[in-house]
Amino acid sequence: MKFQVRKKIRFHHCDPAGIVFYPQFFYLLHEVQEDFLAHIGYPEHELIAGGTGVPIVSLKTEFVGMCRFGDEVNISLALTRLGQASIGMRYEIHSELPSSEKGETLKLCAETVVVCSEVPKGKAIAIPGVLRHALLPYLDANLENKS
Repeated sequence: MKFQVRKKIRFHHCDPAGIVFYPQFFYLLHEVQEDFLAHIGYPEHELIAGGTGVPIVSLKTEFVGMCRFGDEVNISLALTRLGQASIGMRYEIHSELPSSEKGETLKLCAETVVVCSEVPKGKAIAIPGVLRHALLPYLDANLENKS
């Protein structure tokens, strides 16, 4: 199963040409991670307050197309793996084709790995069982073999 959220490209995401400035995509991806964790019942700020963080340790990104000011984009997140302490995530950003056409076009693919860690020490810890259980429905076996 994929978690999906719709976002609007705003002025602050863009460079003077009205195109998303590439570092802004990383803000969008992190927002989706936060939205996802809240959706499964583990808001990131509550995890951190409880002494557990999920910092990113790896990021691979493929920029496929441009997003522009005013675009509505659909961002999906699926899990590619659940390790002892690590979680693999795959994101895709799609934007809608012009109204004369139907469908969406891929703009960005990203793969990240986050590690469940003690806050503030940063030491890796096992993913708590209740969190693992909440994550499992989003583990995509098809993606697991590609990572």
